[in-house]
Amino acid sequence: MKKLLLFPVAGISLIVAGILLLSNGRAEATLPGPPTCSVPGAAPAAPGTGGQYAGVTLSPSQVDVARTILGVAKGMSITRRGATIALQTAMQESKLDAHNDSGRALGAFQQIAPGPYRAYVGYDPHDTAAAAKGFFTVLTKQLPGYDTDPRPNHELAQAVQRSGAGAQKYAQWQPFAEAVTGALYDGSGPPLKCVDQSIKGPIAVTVHGNEVTLPPQAGVTGVITAASPPIAKAIGSGLAWLGTPYAWGGGNANGPTKGISDNGGEADKHGDFNKVGFDCAGLTFYSYAQVGVMLTRPSATQLTKAKTVVQFSQAQPGDLLFWGTHHVALYLGNVGGKQMMLEAPQSGDVVKVSNVRTGGDFRGVAARPITGAVNA
Repeated sequence: MKKLLLFPVAGISLIVAGILLLSNGRAEATLPGPPTCSVPGAAPAAPGTGGQYAGVTLSPSQVDVARTILGVAKGMSITRRGATIALQTAMQESKLDAHNDSGRALGAFQQIAPGPYRAYVGYDPHDTAAAAKGFFTVLTKQLPGYDTDPRPNHELAQAVQRSGAGAQKYAQWQPFAEAVTGALYDGSGPPLKCVDQSIKGPIAVTVHGNEVTLPPQAGVTGVITAASPPIAKAIGSGLAWLGTPYAWGGGNANGPTKGISDNGGEADKHGDFNKVGFDCAGLTFYSYAQVGVMLTRPSATQLTKAKTVVQFSQAQPGDLLFWGTHHVALYLGNVGGKQMMLEAPQSGDVVKVSNVRTGGDFRGVAARPITGAVNA
């Protein structure tokens, strides 16, 4: 069994800073550090990452949900058995997905307000910490002697959930829940809230490990799974600037910059030299600079100087796509059955998520700035 290690950090949130020297004026940019998690009254800890527990592999977001449930359990003085019952329940009800909804049943525990003892009112059931508190409130009221109750865990879960499908469905997850509890419950203390400090920009983007949740401003919903956390950070860094104006020549490792003149061309007609924003290569340059990878400019060289190039059919999220010698975009993968990308398209437009355009002068290849599933 692979255990998740928690690394407590004293004082302020963990910041690992790197300094980049840029060729244009040698401006300095401090690379932000990895995400940190914190719980009131405790030092921040390292973020959740994926792992395997009793043969079940969890994604980083699932680990975050599990850690949150355990954090609430410890805060409410719930025993390990009670925490295990909660994890069994949440895994069966939602696969540890805080946004899993089925009709009126919502969140990780599929709660339906008001619930027993009106324990499920006054909060958003998608808030895992609040939902876990609701679950444990019912557990302790309904079964005050739960820790020594001779009945099996799945029957106690059913006493809380009152599921029409019966108690037995919770039984299958007991070995898994015991493995997670054994790995995390007695550690430094699972945090209740995680904040990814590596993403800056006007748009809030959630990045957990190698998963990126598309923000509402993307116009499409979904979670992008990258090959590694650094690639996820690069994608999230670009998404954080959705809606930023296109500006010819704009963008560096620090963010959007004022555009430049194209000597009376289309960019000048749109006044790009007076706009602060990104052009296509500026956006991809910025995104990867946030994880210490310095691409070249203009867009054509991001292909010609790439060390790894694959056919579009083999493209992975975070790869760069190209049109002729004039345009580059950041591939997001298959989202809702469509091939999507992040781009700064053209003068007069803004940074946006678009369908991949495979016609015209699309090159049909993808450049990969980072190869291999490496750690952040």
